[in-house]
Amino acid sequence: MSWQDVRFRDRVGPLVEYLAAQGVIDRSDWASAAWATGLHEVPRHVFVPSRAYAAAYQPGESSRPIDRKANATDWWRACYTDCSIITQRDDGATAPDDPTGTPTCSLSAPGIALAFLDLLDVRDHHRVLEIGTGTGWTAAMLAWRLSSRQVVSVEVDPELADLASENVRRAGFAPTLITGDGAEGMHELAPYDRVHVTCGVREVPYAWIEQTRPGGRIVLPYMPAPTAEQGGLQLALTVLDDGTAIGRFHGRAGYMMLRSQRRQQGARPGGGDGRAGSTRFDPRTLDDLLGRYDGAVLMLAALVPTIAIASSQERLADGWGCRVHLRDLAGDAWAVCESGAGAEFEVVEGGDRDLWDEVQAAYFAWVRAGHPGRDRFGLTVTPHEQTIWLDAPS
Repeated sequence: MSWQDVRFRDRVGPLVEYLAAQGVIDRSDWASAAWATGLHEVPRHVFVPSRAYAAAYQPGESSRPIDRKANATDWWRACYTDCSIITQRDDGATAPDDPTGTPTCSLSAPGIALAFLDLLDVRDHHRVLEIGTGTGWTAAMLAWRLSSRQVVSVEVDPELADLASENVRRAGFAPTLITGDGAEGMHELAPYDRVHVTCGVREVPYAWIEQTRPGGRIVLPYMPAPTAEQGGLQLALTVLDDGTAIGRFHGRAGYMMLRSQRRQQGARPGGGDGRAGSTRFDPRTLDDLLGRYDGAVLMLAALVPTIAIASSQERLADGWGCRVHLRDLAGDAWAVCESGAGAEFEVVEGGDRDLWDEVQAAYFAWVRAGHPGRDRFGLTVTPHEQTIWLDAPS
């Protein structure tokens, strides 16, 4: 059946109207409005497998398995609402519509996908490197906006790469698709004017900066260690003429991590013997920061860059309790703090660092700085390190 099926035409219009109402599409801005046209020209459903899982963002929609054979109407609805479509779990070991598996590939929701494409700020002459082809939809969108010969997309998973190749062909495009490690970019075809990253990044690979022209732009979902499991932020970097890159943070974004930067599971923090202590700093304060205050997360990422934070909550007779786990991704240190009814809370720590004290100090550094939001933070990448800064790189 042709992708120009009436079910496509009837559904893409309401999706565009919804995204415009949400401010994702700005019809007064030519570059933003162009991506709205792209939704009409690049059929998203071509990139959605018959069985998958729709993770809903649009009000009135629910997250659910979708199956084109069992319920075609619902499948089409998921394709053209603001849902991300999970297309792979556990690197292919679990069915994509099985919510018990860990998502490892998805077709991004149109709202966040267009936000990143708009942030990329492409012009007609640009050559684009994309990291993370997935099912191929954004590679096709870029090929539509520019031309197939101006787009290179790299996918680490051979099965996904084969699927993307077939999908973009069916949609009528032919960007250069490479199977390989996206962290290495594609040096042979450099330089690029833009780099579009569709996977979460904790450390920006310097190869991307080396392969981008001075003045070029790299956009990516920045997923700092403290909150990689909760989501991250949109980051736009500009490559400078001295081989470094600098940029600032924008809206929120939650993506699956670049495979080489996934967290190693290791032992659960709190196992074995540890040093017992106490604190008056309530772990519920830290738990509250993770989902609400992007500036606090960036301060934690700046001052305690290798720490991973996880929390769990439970209902108590006098409110709700919280257990916070800290783990050093670069070493063996860990800490566990659990709230209770008393004036002080127990902290148990192991390893060669006092992680609870470091995190508490970072929190109060954020408070003393005036609770700065994400718009006051930026990031600089050099050949040897990356640095989060407040207000100015100096």
